[in-house]
Amino acid sequence: MKIRLEVDDQANEPEITIRANSPQVANALATAFQNATPQYQQIALRQRGQNYQIALQDILFFEATDHQVMAHTADQVFNTRQRLYELADELPANFQRVSKSAILNRQQIFSLTKSVTGNLVRFKHSHKQLYVSRRYYQALKLALERKG
Repeated sequence: MKIRLEVDDQANEPEITIRANSPQVANALATAFQNATPQYQQIALRQRGQNYQIALQDILFFEATDHQVMAHTADQVFNTRQRLYELADELPANFQRVSKSAILNRQQIFSLTKSVTGNLVRFKHSHKQLYVSRRYYQALKLALERKG
């Protein structure tokens, strides 16, 4: 495998070109790069009529309520036009479905608590909390343990 690096001070964002001898190799490399560099990935969101580009690493979770999907950061809430199932397909591997109406960023989890009343996730540097449904709890717990 050959790797070429080129520094361009005029570039707005990093750009990677993958040239491979098969689509499988190209897709595997593209997925690896996307999952390895989430700090460069951004998503277009809205808030009070304004459009914003928010880094995916700053998103705590996405939540669907009343036919709207909201993206929560530590101190703000944004809207997106995308459906939750569309986001689930497009987001990097560190985002995980935790209920029918929520997808969270595992890198932002501070604690996961299992109790009789529900499975509660608390986030770093935020007062926000999210409940994990019983159906998704075990998968989230295993993913967090693997991250270790």
